[in-house]
Amino acid sequence: MESQAFSILLKSLFLFTTISLNTFSSSFASQLTYKDHCASMVPNSTPNFSNFRVFPHGQFQTGYYLGGDTVIGVDSLQTLRQKHVILRIKSVYETDVSGIFSVGASLTIRSSTTYYRVRNSTRASRLNYKRRPSSTVFRLDGFWSESSGKLCMVGTGTTGYNQQRFEVVLKLYNVVNSRNTITTLVTGSLESLSSEHGVSYFEPISLFILPRMDYEYTLDLDTKEAKNESSDEGEAAAQGLSINQMVCSDDKQRVRVLIEFGNSNAGYHWPFNPNVTLVGEGWWDEKKNQLCISACRFLGMAESVASVHVGDCSTRMSLRFPKVWSIKEASSIVGQIWSNKTLGDSGYFKGVILRSPQDQRTGISGIKYEYSQLDKARQLCPRQEPLNNKGIRYPDAYSSDMRFDMSVRNSNRKIAWGYSVPLVVNDQIQQWNLDETLLSNSSNSHPFISTNFSNAGLYNVSYKISINLLPNAKLGEEKSLLNTTNSTETVHVSAEGIYNAEAGSLCMVGCRNLGSQNQIPTPNSVDCEIIVKFQFPPLNANNNGGYIKGSIESKRKSSDPLYFKRLDLTSAAFYTAEAKEIFRKIDMEITMILVCTTLACVFVGLQLYHVKRNPDVLPLISFIMLLILTLGNMIPLVLNFEALFTQNPDKKNSLLGNEWLEVNEIAVRVIVMVAFLLQLRLLQITWSARKADRNQKGLWIAEKKVLYVVFPLYAIGFLIALLVHLNHSISDYQQHSFWEDLKSYSGLVLDGFLLPQILFNLFWNSKGNALSCSFYIGTSLVRLLPHAYDLYEAHVYVDVSSFYEDEIADYYSTAWDIIIPLVGLMFAVIIYLQQRFGGSSILFWRIKGLEEYEKVPVVTETELSNSYK
Repeated sequence: MESQAFSILLKSLFLFTTISLNTFSSSFASQLTYKDHCASMVPNSTPNFSNFRVFPHGQFQTGYYLGGDTVIGVDSLQTLRQKHVILRIKSVYETDVSGIFSVGASLTIRSSTTYYRVRNSTRASRLNYKRRPSSTVFRLDGFWSESSGKLCMVGTGTTGYNQQRFEVVLKLYNVVNSRNTITTLVTGSLESLSSEHGVSYFEPISLFILPRMDYEYTLDLDTKEAKNESSDEGEAAAQGLSINQMVCSDDKQRVRVLIEFGNSNAGYHWPFNPNVTLVGEGWWDEKKNQLCISACRFLGMAESVASVHVGDCSTRMSLRFPKVWSIKEASSIVGQIWSNKTLGDSGYFKGVILRSPQDQRTGISGIKYEYSQLDKARQLCPRQEPLNNKGIRYPDAYSSDMRFDMSVRNSNRKIAWGYSVPLVVNDQIQQWNLDETLLSNSSNSHPFISTNFSNAGLYNVSYKISINLLPNAKLGEEKSLLNTTNSTETVHVSAEGIYNAEAGSLCMVGCRNLGSQNQIPTPNSVDCEIIVKFQFPPLNANNNGGYIKGSIESKRKSSDPLYFKRLDLTSAAFYTAEAKEIFRKIDMEITMILVCTTLACVFVGLQLYHVKRNPDVLPLISFIMLLILTLGNMIPLVLNFEALFTQNPDKKNSLLGNEWLEVNEIAVRVIVMVAFLLQLRLLQITWSARKADRNQKGLWIAEKKVLYVVFPLYAIGFLIALLVHLNHSISDYQQHSFWEDLKSYSGLVLDGFLLPQILFNLFWNSKGNALSCSFYIGTSLVRLLPHAYDLYEAHVYVDVSSFYEDEIADYYSTAWDIIIPLVGLMFAVIIYLQQRFGGSSILFWRIKGLEEYEKVPVVTETELSNSYK
């Protein structure tokens, strides 16, 4: 005991000594690194840990950065991520040098969370997922000079995605104890300490921090001057503008904002670029419902990061939030941006009109919508009488089912995709979350049910329809709504009309902006001779009828310059009720997959236990049957679990980002791996027993005969599957890949896994329990269970398609669901009869030359001599 205690003591002492030496070594290395890279900027000194100091503008500061692709990763998806930097000050201590302070901090560089919409031109899934941000945290120590405003720190950081380690130096400028105003800007750089050709080297990252704590408003705005300037009309509309709130003062009704310009076609989250970014202060005028802003530029970018500063506050902006909208004026924000400089001054520019998209809602209260095309819609759209079938349900006018993506076709081919979104239903303006889920305080939260009232179910609606031409689409010389000067430009159609919830019909009068100076609609620049129609399928429609079909056509004569040919619109209706039903099915079907794969492992394990107790039956097991089962378990390990849902890409889209599915993927892979290893073990011991058997030559001859029969059968089936695939590829609008059809045929072969064993028993005329009942009956039931479930859910669920059938990748229809289980059960019965009465007992005549073979135990001479003792 004493020796053991002494050993533990020595190990503890050695561990403590190692930690102490490592700490000292690390501290010494840090001091040496700081002297090499920071001493010339801020001299190092000895900290006094008893005297704590407050850091200027707070312990937590946020900003932006340029570069960093090596650290964060290249934006391969081109999502134009906003790049944020977070500086957390952990400690500030005085030192033995006056005005020099020891600082400990962490610096996090990250890209903000980006929302991706899963868009499909033939399926309005509208189910979204978030992509987690990438980030790297650096732990830093260094010194700050209060007089010069310089901060220099060294430290290390590790990326989150590949755990790569970086040694860095952080240099910040303009960190001073002064008022935090519009011109306060902390700039700096994060540089690598690795060699230029090292793995951890990265280009310097430029940092821009705008402190937010204790902000003081200093800019003034002459509203009279802004009113005069606003009459100056610009020549072009801004492509895109984003305003982000940084500091807000409710009592003063003032706000500090960051204004960014970019390409509106790419969204409104652009990488920070000081050359096209303004920082400003705004005033809210409650009487005019208007926000007035004075903005300043980032200057000195051409010199160095240390020289960048905020100045030239000559930019003015006014944003008005109209309280009355209409089909011709439905922008939630309108305004201007201009310079208060005079013509000829450096930095002067003419005023530019600002308008928000019509489907971008704001939280301003008291907004009303005025309909102007309803009378015209009633004339052009006769009311469609509902069907006499009571209980038929159509989408609720206030639900998110009224928003959908769509495929756009002309007379002979698909040329574009688009989406339709309701702006107003009756007098209620529709509100949407960032993830495009509906925010509605309507009491009509349930689908409309058809009644006998003739005036029920009519809703006034206003829509926005947006269409984008496909990259390779060619319109030629035909008159098309999509013939614009810019092929990448989005075509917008605003529409008003009536939705009949009894019949599921939507008929509207559409208006399109023909273009004008500053993109301001005028009576002569709007074409309202357009009719838009949609027909929604019932909520309980099956897959064959679950499509929203519509059209956009001009009511003008073909000789009119504004006439365009009819466009047909199609969207697969993916209703909210259907989505809930699908996810309920997913829960049940994924559970079934886990149960079936687990049972398959159990049945293989029971077969292994059976052959361990009866090793003499191993040579009587068909090698081809075991090979088919082994390959069947190997395929799911090679394929990606989510890829097995590709037979229905829209349902695959609905699963993207589902963490619960990812957990089940791991569980299924582990279980299938276990089944594969067990099946491989059974194959291996069967091979070994066959080689050691005295009748191995005859057994292999029988196995070859099995191959001569099943191979032509499988080959003929493969050719039939190939012909069916080619036929579908020619006739079907949505084509299946050859790999999908091959997976289906492979599943059919796996369902009949007992066929090689039946033929082997027949040719060898074997008798005996080569397969345990639990194995061949249990495995048959596991293979047949999906077909039974498919028959069940076809009668229970409205949508007869199944995630489970896609997972098994088999032949699924009512006929196949009856034929395959019957054949599978027949195979199991045949195996039972053969093992009980002999391989050829299923025939009415005995095959010539076949003798009944039954494996009997072999008694060795040693065992015989022992029995006499």
